[in-house]
Amino acid sequence: LFGVIFFWIALWESFDIAVESKFINHFGEGRVMNQIKKLRNHYIICGGGRVGHHLADLLKENKKPFVVVEKDEFIINQLRKKGHLVYEGDSLEEETLIDVNVKHAKALMSVLPESEKNILVILTAKELNKKIKIFARSNKEEYIKKMKKAGANFVVTPEISCAEELIKLRNNK
Repeated sequence: LFGVIFFWIALWESFDIAVESKFINHFGEGRVMNQIKKLRNHYIICGGGRVGHHLADLLKENKKPFVVVEKDEFIINQLRKKGHLVYEGDSLEEETLIDVNVKHAKALMSVLPESEKNILVILTAKELNKKIKIFARSNKEEYIKKMKKAGANFVVTPEISCAEELIKLRNNK
């Protein structure tokens, strides 16, 4: 009876692993972590949305080492399909930034949609690596000074940048 129960449990677990691809995912995540641990003088992109996705494409095009930190599974899959190195986690957590080797990174680009979250990422990254260059996205002009005070070297507000670019184009005609 014990042997039959043991065999049934082993068979059920094997089936579960095969069906849910846990085995493949486990080894795939291990491979990703090994690649991330080897990174030095790299870029960290916090947020894989529209801005982060485009940043990843540009860094890859310019052959710069980088890792994207993202927690949304759909976005993670999109980025990985393009061959980007992605860490599944929350950029707001200190442990996540440690896992993506922030201590050895050249720069961090915090492009989360919420300025408040970007400020927290900036503060945490600067605490872990005083020399890191930080680029941040702000969705409100009034947060630019706060982000710089928190440690960001460069802050961009996409809406303002877009408006300025449109005016430049208009003036050139």
